[in-house]
Amino acid sequence: MDKRIDINMKYANKFYRYMKNDSSIEEFMEKFHVSFNELKGILELCRMYGKNVDVIEQQGTLVFKKSLPKSVISKKPDLNQKDLICTEILVVSDTHFGNIHQQLHLLNKVYLEAYKRGIKLVLHCGDLVDGTYPNRPENPRQQFLHGFDEQVGYVVDMYPKLRGITTKYILGSHDETHYKNDQATVSEWVSRCRKDMAFLGQDHAVIDLNGVKIFMDHPGGGSAQSVSYKLQKRIEILEPDFKPKIMLIGHYHKSYSFVYRNVRGIEVPCFCGKTQFQQKQGLSNIIGAYFLTIYSDKKGNIQYFEPEEVLFKPNDLWDEADKDKNKVKQLVRR
Repeated sequence: MDKRIDINMKYANKFYRYMKNDSSIEEFMEKFHVSFNELKGILELCRMYGKNVDVIEQQGTLVFKKSLPKSVISKKPDLNQKDLICTEILVVSDTHFGNIHQQLHLLNKVYLEAYKRGIKLVLHCGDLVDGTYPNRPENPRQQFLHGFDEQVGYVVDMYPKLRGITTKYILGSHDETHYKNDQATVSEWVSRCRKDMAFLGQDHAVIDLNGVKIFMDHPGGGSAQSVSYKLQKRIEILEPDFKPKIMLIGHYHKSYSFVYRNVRGIEVPCFCGKTQFQQKQGLSNIIGAYFLTIYSDKKGNIQYFEPEEVLFKPNDLWDEADKDKNKVKQLVRR
């Protein structure tokens, strides 16, 4: 059953990448040698994994339209408009350093891409490290780094360090285990030793970027069957006066973006391969990140919002124990 879920998700992600906005469905069908009825099945498969794509008629041609609200992205503003502010950021989450399934080499790839694009800010939505769980006997076997000193020292020594890029992060439930066990705070030493990394809060934080309020969240609890459900419920409980323009949520190791209650919600994927617990529970695990392009006016109202999903394929992962640890060096650009 788990194997079938992984295969379905693999194909959903593959097809989704080729379904570009406004691209012809005929070209897609010809490329993959599928009939229209088979295409409908592919679209349904994509929707099962939170990849919502519609087919619409545009100038007499049937094209794909990824279901982000038209009021948000259908008309890109004139880039020369002086009253619009462009903000570009990278969003990552759940690196779980110390876990044998960590994917630091893939995290380095997205940081290097951010560096090439001239991006100055990365937001990390929690679970920098894998933590320590004394009540889970299997936990030590799932880690190559144990305890506070080893895991936090690894963040200090190995987290990507690129000139001009600042990483602002919150801490998640795995990070907090060190405080619960030994009253040791991950943020204290990371922020003290790494001037390019700034702590924003435990579990959540609000950040203002050029007047655009962004809420970063690392909740608890397990995943839901519907990819959008947890994010939707988090937005529902927001007080009207507190609603941000963008909500970024980690923890669930899923990838999804939509707009609800006029909040642009992003469920941020992870940089850790599927764990033993996820295998047993039949949970999916998405590895990747988001590049966000935001055009806002002087009052912080978003006029254009483009979430660029970057997902990695199964053959990109290093699942061999300690391979990531032994082969990856810190990514540094001075």
